[in-house]
Amino acid sequence: MRKTLIFTCLAVLFFAQAFAVTPVFKAPANATASNKVAATYNVRIALVRTDGSPVTGSIGLRGFWARNEATGAYYDPTDREGYEFEGLPAGTYTFGAYPGNWEGAVPQTVTLSSGQAGPDGFITVTLVYWVE
Repeated sequence: MRKTLIFTCLAVLFFAQAFAVTPVFKAPANATASNKVAATYNVRIALVRTDGSPVTGSIGLRGFWARNEATGAYYDPTDREGYEFEGLPAGTYTFGAYPGNWEGAVPQTVTLSSGQAGPDGFITVTLVYWVE
């Protein structure tokens, strides 16, 4: 009788344990939202004169900057020439130039989106260059 009682308890314990450790997969509701990859954009600065003609040759500007309007964070160009910003997070940015002695560029605010990108993957932001 004792053996029967012990084996019955062990059998019940075995089945209870088997069902207790069987995982039931249920995807969390926010799993798809947390798996999104943040978009990044590449931006190239182009300069035009006040009459709309492109600026060629040497200029006296001291470089360019980009400011994220939501966070206030500033970004510097990533290329050697100083005209390209790579990997900017999605958002609205103001692009501008550090002025030279007698010249500068008018800042421009742009909201980055994938539809603006050209065939090379860069979004071109045009700044108006002026000289006194």
